[in-house]
Amino acid sequence: MVVVRDFMSQPVLSVDSETSVAEACRLMGDKHVGSILVSRKGIANAIFTERDLLSKVLPEKKDLAKVTVGAYASSPLITVAGRTDVKEAARIMTEMKVRRLVVVQDGQPTGIFTAADLAKATGKSPLEI
Repeated sequence: MVVVRDFMSQPVLSVDSETSVAEACRLMGDKHVGSILVSRKGIANAIFTERDLLSKVLPEKKDLAKVTVGAYASSPLITVAGRTDVKEAARIMTEMKVRRLVVVQDGQPTGIFTAADLAKATGKSPLEI
């Protein structure tokens, strides 16, 4: 069985919900990632993605330094365990219409499994779909 933990992206980046959108975007750019977890009171409860920036923030023409990432992040988090089969992850992503799943262990985020990770997994090992 091919599992998501073998292909997930790590480490997980996270910011507080009060972080500015500009700062979150800078961090995402510096680390070359398309998403960042958003925490409130130390608990990750949402994810801010490139799609959130393009579809929610930019159309409002707000000053990115003055709006918080928590106001635009997507929630609830769609999570899977690291031992989840890649085929099951693909089914969840399709059903939920998302491109990222948060991989958790003992309730804590350990990675992000993305559509790009899914492509890598299918390219490296034949998934009898």
